[in-house]
Amino acid sequence: MGKMIEVIVKDRDGKIVKREAINEDLYNEYIKRMSEKPFDLSTRWFLRVLFAIFQPGVTSGKTTVSFTDTTGTARTQDFKASFGTTYNSFFNMVSCNNRLWITYGSGTTSPTRDDYKLVNKISEGLAGVTADETQGTLTFSASFTMTSDITIYEVGLEWEACVSGYSTCGRVLLDRTVFANGIIVKAGQTVTFIYRFFL
Repeated sequence: MGKMIEVIVKDRDGKIVKREAINEDLYNEYIKRMSEKPFDLSTRWFLRVLFAIFQPGVTSGKTTVSFTDTTGTARTQDFKASFGTTYNSFFNMVSCNNRLWITYGSGTTSPTRDDYKLVNKISEGLAGVTADETQGTLTFSASFTMTSDITIYEVGLEWEACVSGYSTCGRVLLDRTVFANGIIVKAGQTVTFIYRFFL
């Protein structure tokens, strides 16, 4: 994900008298590449979940997140909440699992920020999660052994959680990536999908 830090000093009239930025060149390069190659997009639902994680919360208060789940249903769910209302939370594990899935399919439609499911899901697997604190990476992966020849065009990352109230379980698509030329996997071969996030 990277990091840019900016410091701005202004005088009493609001005029900037000093500005310092760390990693601005990397940030600008990222923005430039995204404008040139906009098909590798995380969904807006992923951005909203991250925002809900970092959104300020106060004692006995709550934060909420809105998203479209993988069934196409618009949801608004509590995200962070006080202990007394914890069951009505995205992180509620009394009623629902809370884990990630890697999915793949044959859809070739270019991804958009508003995607909420794969175009044509073929299969899915529970994602293994590892963290490398030295490198600052978080990795999600899943492997699949094919029983017949297949061409894979789309891969997705879904978050299974409590998506409404305190007992409605579902999933939210965090990412859908399309491989323009497809990935050919022969019968008997194993394909591993790996998501790496740099923090």
